[in-house]
Amino acid sequence: MRESVIQQIEGHFHSYDDFVETLQSEDLKKKLDVVKHKSVMEHLWCVVGSRESYANAIAKDGWQGFSCSMSKYDHADFVTALRSSREAVRTSIDGVSEWTTNREKLLLELLEHEVLHEGQIIRHMYGLEKELPKSWRWA
Repeated sequence: MRESVIQQIEGHFHSYDDFVETLQSEDLKKKLDVVKHKSVMEHLWCVVGSRESYANAIAKDGWQGFSCSMSKYDHADFVTALRSSREAVRTSIDGVSEWTTNREKLLLELLEHEVLHEGQIIRHMYGLEKELPKSWRWA
């Protein structure tokens, strides 16, 4: 089961890479006229921070808190941050010598978080009448 979850996570990681490559810089900050709506930039910042935080939690076998290393928020920074955060997760997974129930729970939570933001971004992009890559299978 763990390997299936890891494969799903990696699939979403690649979908986000496809998305950010096709994303127009001017769309990063656009918001929809809806209460409590976030921009794509805010969603991607949270995705990067969660990946980094879950990578740390998996490595240490427990939640250590949320943090995001990003300090710049232009298109190129998101391309780089999504890739480096993906690598951080892969490194933490590869470094685990003993899979505990807690680590497996953290892995599943990471997958849930990726999917949550994917759904929100899909709605956002549809609201802006923008296309999404074919790798976004829910779109």
